Amino acid sequence: MSREIPFYKPLITETENQYIEEVLSLESASKVEALEKSFGQYIGAEYALAVSSGTAALHLSMCALDLKRGDKVVCSVNSFPDLPEVVRHFDAEPIFVDCEAEEYNIDLKKLDRVLTENKSKKLRAVIINHMAGKTTDLEKLYQIAQSHNVKVIEDASDAMGATYQGQKIGNTGADITTYSFAPHINKSVIQGGMLVTNDTELYERAKLFRTHAIGDGNGGSYDQVDYLYDVVDIGWKYDMSELNAAFALAQFEKLDSTITRRKEIARRYQERLHSVEHLKIPKASDDEIFCQFIVEVDKNRDHFAKELKKDGIHTGLHYIPLHFMDYYKKKYSLRVFDFPTALSIYQKVMSLPIYPAMSDEDVEYVCDSIIKVAKAHI
Repeated sequence: MSREIPFYKPLITETENQYIEEVLSLESASKVEALEKSFGQYIGAEYALAVSSGTAALHLSMCALDLKRGDKVVCSVNSFPDLPEVVRHFDAEPIFVDCEAEEYNIDLKKLDRVLTENKSKKLRAVIINHMAGKTTDLEKLYQIAQSHNVKVIEDASDAMGATYQGQKIGNTGADITTYSFAPHINKSVIQGGMLVTNDTELYERAKLFRTHAIGDGNGGSYDQVDYLYDVVDIGWKYDMSELNAAFALAQFEKLDSTITRRKEIARRYQERLHSVEHLKIPKASDDEIFCQFIVEVDKNRDHFAKELKKDGIHTGLHYIPLHFMDYYKKKYSLRVFDFPTALSIYQKVMSLPIYPAMSDEDVEYVCDSIIKVAKAHI
């Protein structure tokens, strides 16, 4: 009889229960404020703003930039739908760029070319994501952005705890960096996100819009209002609840040990799967944090995944390219072959389970099943 290996399962300890109990007692200090303080110190960023989701953090980033109708924002076509979604909510235009073949991040040469082709005052920003925690060449990215006078927003939902040239992602030069505390969206226990920046003006704008743009009429934001208040713009309800913050704080305090355990699992995958027929696995690197472990199946990926599921092993897909999505395909007359690298990757990639709650026996079972399926794979 097969065992069940979910794609993701959170590691929950007494700390989560303790922090939640403290919130329910109504006697503890704010867990939202504690999370913001700890997160900002860990990243090394001047400001950290806790919000209701990673998507909310991205949307507030656009609010902070004062995005307008007709503005243009560039992003990778190999992204989760919330990247272009937050742009379209302003009736602004997302412009898609193909990804590169090895690490699946935005192709910086193509990005430079797209920015050149779309040069105008309406060109406002680039949103990039770090696929599976593999950091983009940020030095080159920032040079490109500066030369085209556009802001850089980094979606670090996959890169919480990752570093680039010794600096934590979120403190390397982006105008705003966003995170999600529910990176495995379809199996999330909580909803929560974080926005970090070193820019005071961007932070103040994001903080204002987080809670209905309520202030005291003198520039004070919602959390500073005692009795009388004013609404100074059109805002949103994007603040994080204390219960979500309690769980997120407990999980965040384990982040370094979580990354260590994911690296251990990744090393075992690499040891056992490096020569498996039909399978290409990610290269070993000390800098990887392995938010996902993405492999490539050379042919008939869907059949491979279905066979693993028969053994109780659940896999993920990161990502279905955005130009495959019905809305963007019709809205911008996109064709399947417009982004050939993303198309090629989409047909092959599959993400394996990798999370601290996996036991060594779970990891070995996944490897055994993959080896068995690969031998019979046509």
